[in-house]
Amino acid sequence: MSRRILSIICSCFILGACVQTPVIKEDGYAFIGSNYPIVSVNGVETEPVYSLDLETGSNTLIIVYNSYQYDYYCTFTWPAVENTVYEVTDQDNRYPLTLYRWVKVNSLWASRLDYQDPTECIRKPRRTNSDDN
Repeated sequence: MSRRILSIICSCFILGACVQTPVIKEDGYAFIGSNYPIVSVNGVETEPVYSLDLETGSNTLIIVYNSYQYDYYCTFTWPAVENTVYEVTDQDNRYPLTLYRWVKVNSLWASRLDYQDPTECIRKPRRTNSDDN
């Protein structure tokens, strides 16, 4: 009996670990996910979000990378391709953040392709709650 339960638990972990492609809103859109907050979309400040649907074509996003002492406001400008998934993450590259085209390889693996550096990253001192007093 315990072997069967262990088998069921292992199966659940394996199924839960499957890579899922994000759902794209509809034709004419792309999807972007980020490990850090997106604070501006095409020149319009937004509430911080970590994923969103983008209209295809030229897009400019500002994403904030938070370090211990500084906030880096990184700007990415690129032509988003219809039905494509993008991801922004930190990968120990030249800049704090990098934009990738995200592609599902199989049910357990995804690849980051066609990396793009930000057009700029502006470093600002990190705000703390004590700064507001």
